[in-house]
Amino acid sequence: MYYAKSNPEQSIKEHTDQLLNNLKILKNTYGEEILKGRNIDKERFWNLLEIICTYHDLGKAYTPFQNEIRKKLGIELLPTKFDYEAVKHEELSPLFIPIQKFNLTIDEEKLVYQVIFYHHEREKQVVNNTLVDKIIKEDILPRLTEIENETGIEIEKNPSSFYLIEIGSGKRDRISKRDSLYEEYLLLKGLLHRLDHSSSAGIVVENETKEVISNLVENSIKEKGYDLREIQKFSKQNQGENLLVVGSTGIGKTEAALLWSKNSKTFFTLPIRISINAIFDRIRDEIKYEHVGLLHSTALDYLEEKQEFDVKVNNYEASRNLAEKITACTIDQIFPFVFKYRGYEKIYATLGYSKIIIDEIQGYSPEIVAIILKGLQMIYEMNGQFMVMTATLPRIYKDELEKMGVKIRYGEFIKDVKRHRILLEEKSMLEDIEEIKEKGKNSKVLVICNTINKAIEMYESLKNCENINLLHSRFILQDRNEKEEEIKDFSKSINKHGIWITTQIVEASLDIDFDFLCTEMSTLDSIFQRFGRCYRNREYDEKEPNIYIYTKEVTGIKYIYDEDIYKKSIELLTPYNKKLIVEREKIQLVDELYSKEKLAGTDFLKKFENGMNILNNVVDYDTNKKEAQKLLRNIDNIIVVPKKIYDENLDLFQEYEKESEYKNKSSLKRKINKLTTSITNSQYQKVKGYVTENPYMKEEKIYIIDLKYDKEIGLLLEKDEEYELNEKFC
Repeated sequence: MYYAKSNPEQSIKEHTDQLLNNLKILKNTYGEEILKGRNIDKERFWNLLEIICTYHDLGKAYTPFQNEIRKKLGIELLPTKFDYEAVKHEELSPLFIPIQKFNLTIDEEKLVYQVIFYHHEREKQVVNNTLVDKIIKEDILPRLTEIENETGIEIEKNPSSFYLIEIGSGKRDRISKRDSLYEEYLLLKGLLHRLDHSSSAGIVVENETKEVISNLVENSIKEKGYDLREIQKFSKQNQGENLLVVGSTGIGKTEAALLWSKNSKTFFTLPIRISINAIFDRIRDEIKYEHVGLLHSTALDYLEEKQEFDVKVNNYEASRNLAEKITACTIDQIFPFVFKYRGYEKIYATLGYSKIIIDEIQGYSPEIVAIILKGLQMIYEMNGQFMVMTATLPRIYKDELEKMGVKIRYGEFIKDVKRHRILLEEKSMLEDIEEIKEKGKNSKVLVICNTINKAIEMYESLKNCENINLLHSRFILQDRNEKEEEIKDFSKSINKHGIWITTQIVEASLDIDFDFLCTEMSTLDSIFQRFGRCYRNREYDEKEPNIYIYTKEVTGIKYIYDEDIYKKSIELLTPYNKKLIVEREKIQLVDELYSKEKLAGTDFLKKFENGMNILNNVVDYDTNKKEAQKLLRNIDNIIVVPKKIYDENLDLFQEYEKESEYKNKSSLKRKINKLTTSITNSQYQKVKGYVTENPYMKEEKIYIIDLKYDKEIGLLLEKDEEYELNEKFC
C-alpha cells in the first residue's frame, strides 16, 4: 500500500479518487460561474484540472515520504539513502505525468507542472536536477510498475528531471501577473487547493443545494405581511452588478444583501464577531436556510452551544474549507489574499466565482479599509462580485474604488423618520452620574464609553443603582456570551428599565433599542453608529434630548480615534446641538468629514494612503497565511485565563492534558476556551509580570494572568487608553 495520509489512514489511490469525485461536484455546481466571462477554453481548463488532480500526489510514492507516514503509523520503515528534507513529494509528482499521452502544448505543460510543483508552498523550493535524476534512477524506476498497479494511474515510463525546466530554478520563471497564463494558473492552483483540502478533510468541496436564498427571503418578507422595501427592490433588480449602498439603520439591508446574492456562493462579512453570529442565526433560524456556515476564530465555541458535536464539527470543517453556499465570517478569514501569501490562490480563486457582502465598512480602521478596497479591486478583476452596504459612507472610500477603475452601482436609501434629538454636554460623563441614575429608574439607558477602563469607572460610579450592567471585551467568553444575551433580552423586554454600560462592542449590527443614549464623543461615523442603538425603529418627537454626548475628559483620543477627525467631528456636529438630526443629515456630515479636503494633513489620510501604497507593491509569495492574517488584524492577541478562574477549573486543565481521544479533547478545549479572554500585545508588555505559562496548555499558548477578575467587572488591567482591538475579529 502506498500511503497518502496517516490520520485517517488513506492510500494515494483513495485520496486521488476523492479528489476526482470532488472535481465532478465542483464542475457540476459552479462550472459555468468559474469560467464565465473569461478568455479560457472550457474543455481545456477542466481537462488540465483533471490531469493535475490525478497526478498531484504521485510523488508520495517516494520512499522517504512513505517512511514519514510509516513512522506515524508505527510500521517498519523501508530502506532508503534519500532524505525527505532534501526533496518533497510535490516536487517529484510532475515527473510521473505521461506528457506525450495528453498531447499538451508548451503552455499547458507549464500550467500543469507549476500547479502541482507549488501546491505545497515552501519557503525554499529549489530542486537540484542531478539529485532528482538520481532519485528517479534509484528510487522510482525500480518500482514504476508497482506504483502504476497500486494507484491505477498510467504513469510516464521514462521519467526525467526535464519538467524542472518548465518550473524554473529559484522561482525566476514562475507564472506571475505579468504572464498571459496568470489567470488560468491562479484558478487551476486555487481550485486544486480547494479540492485537495476538502478531500483530506473528508468533506464535499461545494454544497450542491439548489435552494435559492433570495426566494426564501422574499417569502419570509411576504409571510410577515410586508412588501419589498426600496433598498430590497434595488438589490433584487441589480443582482448582476457591484453595489455600493448607503441605508439607514433598520431599513432592511441584511435582507437586501441576501436578495442580491440570489443563489450564488456568498461570503457575508461584518466588523465584529457577535454581529457575525447574529447574521448566522438569522439566516439559519429566521429565514430557515440551512446551507450557511460560520467562520471566525471562536466559531466552534459558538456552534457547540447550538449543535451536536458531529454536526458542529462538520459545519465548521465545511466553513473552513469554503464549502458552504453562504459563509458568515470576519474579513480576516478571507481577505488575507491581498497580501498574496503562499497559497493565497485558494481563497482568491473561490472569490472569483462568488459574491462578497461587506457590511458596515465604516467600522474598520483606515489601514483595514485599504486592505478591503484593494481586495475588492482584485475580486473585480477576477470576475467576482461585491456589495458594500453601510449606514454612513466616508466619501474617500467611494472615490478610491472609482479611482481603481472598479465599476459600481450606487444607491442611497434614507428613512425620513426623526429618531434623535442631541445634546452636546461640555462636561465629563462622570459629572452627569445623578442625571443618568435618574433616567435609569424609569427608562432603558445605554452608556457607551470609548475605552474599557472608562466603562469600568462609570460602572463603579453607578453600581449602587438598581439594574446596572457592564459589557465589554475583557470578560471571559462564558461571561461575555451571557451578557450579550442579557442585553438583547433587556432591550426586547417591555417592562424592564435600568442602565447598561458598554464600549464600541455594541456599535455594529447588534439589534438593541434603548430609550436614552449617553455617550463619550467619538468621530461622526462611530457616534452615528451608536445613535442606531437608541430609538432604532421608533419616531422621537419629544423636546427633551434622547442622545447625550459628552465632550470633556473624553478617553481614547489618539489611541482609538484620530485627533484631527475627532475635532472636526465636534465642529460639524455643533450646529445640531439641542436639535433633531435626521438620517440624511448624518450621511451628509460623514461624507463631508471624510472628503479629501477635510482629511488633508490628518493621520487618518496618511494611514489610508500608506496602506494603499503598501498593498500596490506587495511581493507575491513573500509571506505565509498566518503572517498575512496578523497584518490584516493588525494585532497579536495574547489569550489568557484569569488565575481565579484557572484555580476553580484546575481539574479541567489536567483532564485536557491527559486526554488523547480527539472528540473528547476537542470538547474539553471548547470548555477551556470559554474561560479565556484576550489582551493586546502592548497590554501584555505592561502586565507581563503577572502572566505565567499554563503548564497544561503550553502548545495552545493559553496563559494564566494573576490579576483581579470579577464576573460583574471583567479583567482589571492598569489604566491605559489603548484601543481594545481584540473586540474585533476574535
